[in-house]
Amino acid sequence: MYSAFEKLPDEKREKILTICIEEFSKTGYEKTSTETITSKAGISKGILFHYFKSKKNLYLYVVDYCRQLIGDKIIEEIKKVKTDDFFERIKEVVLIKQRIQYNFLIETKLVTSATLHPPVELKEQLQNLLQKNTDQYSGEFLAKLLDKQLLEGQPSPEKIIELTMLALDSVTKKYVHLFESKQVEFDDILEKMMPELDEYIDIIKYGVYGSR
Repeated sequence: MYSAFEKLPDEKREKILTICIEEFSKTGYEKTSTETITSKAGISKGILFHYFKSKKNLYLYVVDYCRQLIGDKIIEEIKKVKTDDFFERIKEVVLIKQRIQYNFLIETKLVTSATLHPPVELKEQLQNLLQKNTDQYSGEFLAKLLDKQLLEGQPSPEKIIELTMLALDSVTKKYVHLFESKQVEFDDILEKMMPELDEYIDIIKYGVYGSR
């Protein structure tokens, strides 16, 4: 569908993508001007629409590009995780995910915005697009994150995993809410979230009255 754009030389294609990501992330779908994009990219509006046909298609393409870029980087890095401690594995994988999202901050903000505040006219298409993210990455991510084999010999490994997932879900939802309500900057989430996650993990690992 976008073969004309994807056949461009890498440098030119990446320049256009970078500008699109920056503009959509900064001003959102509705307020982003294709005139601004084409002016900064040094191409005509006709050429941009030759590549993508419409602003909607351009936005969907850019969001999809970002979610694949981030997803591929996360999977690439978590494959390198070797620790055999279940709880250290969780912290390491969560840190990797957050670090990559921080390294690709503009891309992450765009995907987050598309997820939490999708343009009304693109809501269904974005939901389908982001479902691809779950289908493509969640199995491999969760298999590395929650490796049951690392709990061999422990009582009730299923309950340990269930409690850990509840803790992760609780902390994640809290910071999504804080980010949505502008009470925390995305850049600060990792620094604030990890100590809280550590506390939950310590409670699961050692119990309320247990000793470390």
